[in-house]
Amino acid sequence: MELQRALERRQKESFVCYQVGDVFLPFVQNLEAYLEYCANQPYSMYFLEAEKRTNSKVVDFLDKTDRRPECRKLGVQHFLTRPPTRLARYPLVLKAVLKYTPVGHPDRETIPHVVGRIEAMLNRINTETGKAQNRLRLYKVDEKLVCPAIDRNDLRLTDDQRKLVRDSQLRKRGSNDSAVIQVLLLDHMLLMCKVKVDSATGEEKYTIYKHPIPLQLLTICIPDDPGSMRPRMAARRDSVDQASAFVAPPIATVGTSKSAPPAPGTAARPTIISIDHSDSQKDKYLYSLQITHLGRRGFTVTLYANKQADRQQWYTCIEQQQLELMERHRKFELVPVACEFPPGIRVNTADVYDQGRAVVIGTDRGLYLGVSGKPRSFQLLSHLRHDRVYQIEIHERLNVMAMIADKDRNLYVYPMDQLMTAGRQGGGRIKPLHTHVSFFRFGLFQDLDILCSVKSTTLSNQTIIHVYKPVINNQKSRSLGRFLSLGGESSADSWKCIKECYIAAESTSLHFLRSRLCVGCSRGFEIVDLATMNTQSLLDPADSSLGFINKRDTSRPIALFRVHDGQFLLCYDEFAFYVNRNGQRARSNWMIHWVGTPVSFKFEYPYVLAFDSQFIEVYHVETASVVQVIITGNCTSLSPNKTNVNLCVTSPSPTQSQEKKLSHTITLSPEFLGPRMREYVTKKLYLDIEGTCTGRYGYIIAVVAILEIQMGKVIPGYGSAEFEVKYSAILYMPFRNEVVDAVVGMVNTLGVTAHAGPLSIFITRSLIPTDMKFDPHSNPPSYSSEDQKIEKGTMVRVKITGTRVDATEIFATGTIKEDYLSVIE
Repeated sequence: MELQRALERRQKESFVCYQVGDVFLPFVQNLEAYLEYCANQPYSMYFLEAEKRTNSKVVDFLDKTDRRPECRKLGVQHFLTRPPTRLARYPLVLKAVLKYTPVGHPDRETIPHVVGRIEAMLNRINTETGKAQNRLRLYKVDEKLVCPAIDRNDLRLTDDQRKLVRDSQLRKRGSNDSAVIQVLLLDHMLLMCKVKVDSATGEEKYTIYKHPIPLQLLTICIPDDPGSMRPRMAARRDSVDQASAFVAPPIATVGTSKSAPPAPGTAARPTIISIDHSDSQKDKYLYSLQITHLGRRGFTVTLYANKQADRQQWYTCIEQQQLELMERHRKFELVPVACEFPPGIRVNTADVYDQGRAVVIGTDRGLYLGVSGKPRSFQLLSHLRHDRVYQIEIHERLNVMAMIADKDRNLYVYPMDQLMTAGRQGGGRIKPLHTHVSFFRFGLFQDLDILCSVKSTTLSNQTIIHVYKPVINNQKSRSLGRFLSLGGESSADSWKCIKECYIAAESTSLHFLRSRLCVGCSRGFEIVDLATMNTQSLLDPADSSLGFINKRDTSRPIALFRVHDGQFLLCYDEFAFYVNRNGQRARSNWMIHWVGTPVSFKFEYPYVLAFDSQFIEVYHVETASVVQVIITGNCTSLSPNKTNVNLCVTSPSPTQSQEKKLSHTITLSPEFLGPRMREYVTKKLYLDIEGTCTGRYGYIIAVVAILEIQMGKVIPGYGSAEFEVKYSAILYMPFRNEVVDAVVGMVNTLGVTAHAGPLSIFITRSLIPTDMKFDPHSNPPSYSSEDQKIEKGTMVRVKITGTRVDATEIFATGTIKEDYLSVIE
C-alpha cells in the first residue's frame, strides 16, 4: 500500500513522470515480508484444502464470497498467489523502463539497484518455497504412512534437513494387474510402500512393503544392462600417492580375479538368457529395476516401470544421491596399490615393509613382491617354492617375515633379505617351525619379542598355542634378527619354543596385553597368563549387564582393541561394546550392532572398520554412529592383525567379464554326419562363436562349457542338418565411465586409438592433456610432453566416455584428460 501511495503521489506531481527509481528504493529495503509469506504459501494452500474437506461452513463462506462483485468471481486461491506474482512483474516493468531511459538519467543508477534487490529476493523465495514444498510432501507422506515406531524413527520424515528426492509408482511384476508399490527416494533412504485406500474415508494409506533401505547399503542395477551392475558407494581412486598408500585413513587394495560368492544384485552371476520371444511385450510395465539391500536383513526386489525413461531416472537419481552421500561422509577410501592378478590366482594375504613402499602378497601360487603403486613391478618369488600361502606377517624390527604356507599349513620364518635372494646358499624353502597352524601373531611380552602360533581343531574343539622367542647369535655383530644368516643356522633354529598353552575351545583370534594373552574362542575372550599358563574369562561373570552375551551362543568373538582410560573395545560378529580392565561393562548405553556379518576388524581411532564380504562399515567409537559404508563387491581384509596397515583385496566388477548361458545353431553338411558328428559340432561352435561380438551380449571371449547338443534336424532339400547347442561363455560388455587399461595401436593428428582386449577406443585430440603436443616428425608419430610420451605400444589408462553398439561390433570413445588417467609407467 505504501508503494501504491508513493506512485500515486508521483503521478499527481506531473502528467509525465520524470523518475520512478527513487520511489522503489525504500520499498526494496523491506522485502523480508514477501519471503515469509511466499515460503509458507504451500502450507496455506494445503491446510485450506484440508479445511474445505472437513468444514462445510468454510465452503459455504468461500462460495458466497466468490460471488461478491469485489471478487469478480475469482476464488481465494487467486488472491493468495497475487503477492509473489506481482513481485515477479516489477523487474520486467522496470527493465522495460530502463531500456528507454537516456544515459545520465538518475534512473540509470537506481533502477538496476532496485531490480537486483528484487531478483535476489525472488531467488531466495524460490529456494525457501522449494524447501517448504519438500517439507509439505514429507508431511503428507508421514500422515499416510502406517508403520512401526522404530521404522518411523529411522526415517525421520519431519527433520528440517530431510529431502524427498523422487517418488513415483512402480509395480511388483511386469503386468498391469500386479500390486502397485509407491517408491520414495529420500536423501538417506529408499522407502517402498504398498498403497491401500481407506474404505471409510477414501484416503490413501502407505504400508511398508520392504524394510527401508539406507542408501549406503543399497545397490541398484538394470538387469538387461550389464554396465549398471557395479557397486555405487565404493570410494575408490584409480591411482595413489605412494607416500600415503598405507597410512590411515586410506585403505590399500590389491586387485584379484578371486571368485567369491557375490551379493544379490551387486555382482553378475550365471543366469539363463532366454532366446525365445514371449508375449510379455504386450504388458505395459516392461522395464525392470533390481534393488538390493546389503547386510543381515538384506533382500533383493525387482520392480517394474512403465517407461524406459522412468526407469533410467530412478537409476540416475539413486546413483547421484549415493554419490552425494559418499562425498559428505567420506572418511576412508580404497586406494589400489597392486596389480590385478589373472584368473586362477587367488590372493589370500598381504603385508608391507620399508615404510609401506614395498608390498608382499601371498597367493595360491606363491609369494609376489613389488613396489606400491607400480603394478608392473610385482614378480613371483619362485626361489621360495611355496604353492599356497595363507598368512604372512612382517616384523620390520627383527627384519623377518613369518608365513603359513603349503598344503599342511606349515609355519615358516624367513629373513627379509632372502625375499630378494635366489640361488645363494640357504636360499629356497627352509625347515618349517610348526605344522598344521591355524594362524599366528607377532607381539611383545614383558618387552620381549615373541611369536605365537595357534593350532585349532574343530572336531576335538581344542587349541594349542606355542610361544617362540628369537635366538640371538652372539658370534655375529648385528642387531636382533637383522639380516639373519643365509648359510648358518636355519630359521627354525633361530626361534625357540618357550611356552605351550592348551585351551579347550576352538580359537579364532589372538591379542597381546601387557603381560598376558587374550584369545578369542568359542567360549568368548579368554585371558592366558604366560607365567602360570592359567586361563580365565575376560568378562566378569558377576556383571549382570553382560547377560546378553550368554544368551547368544552363536556370537563369535573376533577382535579386541585398547582404546583409552583402561577400556577395551570387544568386537563380535554381531555387535561391539566396551569393558574395563576388570572385565566389567563400561559405557552401559553404548553398543554397536553391525549391519553386516564382519569377519575382521581394523581400529584407527576414532573409527573402527568392520569388514564384511560385500562392504566395509565405519563407526565412530565414541558416538557408536555409522559414518561411512564402502560397498566393495567381494572384499577380504589381508592384514587384520597389523596396525596402521589396511590391506584388503577386492574382486573386479563381474559386469566387465561375466559368464552367461547362451544357445547357437550349428549347420553341418552331409559329409560330416557320422560317428564323429558331435566332435565336428563342438569344433564348429568354437570357430563360429569365440572372438565374435553381439550387440546384445558384447564380446564372447571364450566358450566355457557345452551344456547340451540337441537332436539334429535335417533341412529338407539340402541334406544338411541343424543342431541347437546350449553353452556357457565368458562375455565382455564395456560400459560408459568404465576405466580400463589399453595399449595404443595408432597415433595421428586426429587422436589416438587404443585397444583394451578386443575393444577399440578412440581418444580424440581434445580429450588428450593439453600439455601433450602432436609430433608428426617423430618415428613413430606421438603425443609428447616434458615427462610423458604416447606412441604405438604405450600403455594408457582410459575412461570410456561413450559406446555405440552395432549388430556385430562395439565402438567406444574415451578420454585421458582427467585425474589419474593418461600414461601408465
